[in-house]
Amino acid sequence: MDLAWLSPLLDTLAASAPAAWLRRSGTAYLVVNASHIAALGLGVGAALLLDLRLLGIVGRRIPLALLGPFLSRAAAAGLTLALATGLWLFATRPVDYLANPAFVVKVGVIALALGNALALHASGHWGRALREGQAGGLVRAQAAVSLTLWLGAVLAGRWIGFL
Repeated sequence: MDLAWLSPLLDTLAASAPAAWLRRSGTAYLVVNASHIAALGLGVGAALLLDLRLLGIVGRRIPLALLGPFLSRAAAAGLTLALATGLWLFATRPVDYLANPAFVVKVGVIALALGNALALHASGHWGRALREGQAGGLVRAQAAVSLTLWLGAVLAGRWIGFL
């Protein structure tokens, strides 16, 4: 991928004080990296549990109207923190990350997963599932897609270090 048009922006990002500080401080990098992983655990974990509940695999005795909004908000909180810490980690070596195919795949899969979640919440199907206490066919299909995409994002994230 030709990043020449992005070079000035990437150079500015890499030269920023927060990125420079993170590169210089092994302890800070460790804490931000661990925070990123913990946030992913919360965000992706909650999303996967919600997907499994919508598919009827786990938690069938817990009312969807109770569990759904809680898991949805937990996923959003975790993924928001993961985005913030991930952007900070990215800023330390943006050119290297963008040259890594696994990173590009990870970002693409995350974008698809977030788009799927936003589409579900924007549709009337999510509200109907909460009111009726069970997911219809479209909601279950989106849950299956979500499950696949979030697991794919985790795999792509792990793949980054191997390339």
